Amino acid sequence: MWLRNFFQSTDDRLWKRRIQSTIVIGIGLRLLVAFVVLPVMPQMGDGPSYVRQAHQILLGTIDRFYFPPGTALFSAPIFSVLGFSTTSEHLVGVAISVLFLVATTWLARSILADHRAVFIATLIAALYPHVVLSAAQISSLPLTAAMLSLAVGAMSRANRDESVWWSLASGAFCGAAVLIRPGTILLPVVLCGWLLHGMYRRKSSPSAAVKLIAVHWTVIIALCLPVLQFHLYRGHGVVLSTNNEWNFLIANNHYTPDYKTGHFGQRAMHDIDPDAAAYLRQFVHHDSPETASLFDRRRMVDSATTFITEHPVRTVWRVTNRFRGFWGLDYTAARELQLNYGYSDVVFGLVFLFEGGGYLVVLFFWLIWLVRDDGVSSISRWWHVALSLAIMVPHLVAFSLAKYHLPVIPLMCCSAALVIQRYFCHDGLLRELSERRYLLIILVIAVLLIQVEHLIHLIILR
Repeated sequence: MWLRNFFQSTDDRLWKRRIQSTIVIGIGLRLLVAFVVLPVMPQMGDGPSYVRQAHQILLGTIDRFYFPPGTALFSAPIFSVLGFSTTSEHLVGVAISVLFLVATTWLARSILADHRAVFIATLIAALYPHVVLSAAQISSLPLTAAMLSLAVGAMSRANRDESVWWSLASGAFCGAAVLIRPGTILLPVVLCGWLLHGMYRRKSSPSAAVKLIAVHWTVIIALCLPVLQFHLYRGHGVVLSTNNEWNFLIANNHYTPDYKTGHFGQRAMHDIDPDAAAYLRQFVHHDSPETASLFDRRRMVDSATTFITEHPVRTVWRVTNRFRGFWGLDYTAARELQLNYGYSDVVFGLVFLFEGGGYLVVLFFWLIWLVRDDGVSSISRWWHVALSLAIMVPHLVAFSLAKYHLPVIPLMCCSAALVIQRYFCHDGLLRELSERRYLLIILVIAVLLIQVEHLIHLIILR
């Protein structure tokens, strides 16, 4: 089999060249999509808001960060040089998409021992459908994925070398991730737990562990403190963004759909049920939550908290729905293309099969790795699961969309790479799987049921 022959070489220089070539191909693919296939594609989702924030930052007129500031701050330098246009917006999207690819490669090099596995992880990241199809879009999710990859990779090196500098770097990337999506605040908690676990197993000095963790958190606080002070001085409270209360409210009230708990967050007031719109208008001005005062935002929290305490069973049911929705197939890029270009449902279905199918392939190999973790990665099965939960848990209290799993995709790419490498380079993988086939079958069936439910709500109950 030619693929087995392809993977037989152990020449590290050869594999480094292949990794570099794959990165170049991935960059070219993103440029092709953004500037040749979709040259006039407008920003979708939260993209226009990030562009507007970047514009306000450059003008010095911004009063608050309704959306977290990290994505706009990343975009602002490019806009300051090239101005605001569809081309510059696409360039920002490509920059984010390329950073996702490069950061995934660096993560793989940090936690995987074999260059062949690093090559496979790079190849998966270069071709990952959702990121490629969204190359023209300015989104916080692939940017968060890149920061997570860099943070985990740096902490892996800090853990291995007990290096203050790598701990500092990991803290900087974690701080950036928190500024991009504040829900990632649990990421540094898990990373510090992983560091402590590693140092305890090596019987390292407790003072060394304290120093590394102190450096890690000092950098995170130093990065976030200016934004907290910015909002506090303007009377918006001690927050990184002012949309958290609104997200909490729209996901926890009597009118919220039990499965699509982010339904109201994706639609304007005039597009939702009149009774629901009347309820939400109690808390906002001019049909927009962006101008809500601190008093209004506190009322949002009080109302949502009251609903939760008065409806605990329904809230628990919604939490389980959010858990399942988090692991649903990617479809956002396909839907945005359909909305913009008017594709038929047949064309949407084909693009969706490509986008969602790529995710399922990675997810399937990740499940195999979870079942038969061979310890080749420096991140064991349990810490891997903990990192995934750190990204998912904050979404359980508000709302969860399928695309929110994107930050953990680089970790899943690395795990999938190990499984694929094991299959092509070693004997025994199928035998090992057969020994744990019942657990794998249970996991696969559970995932398939989650996807069936997801498709029913996505297509039939749309």
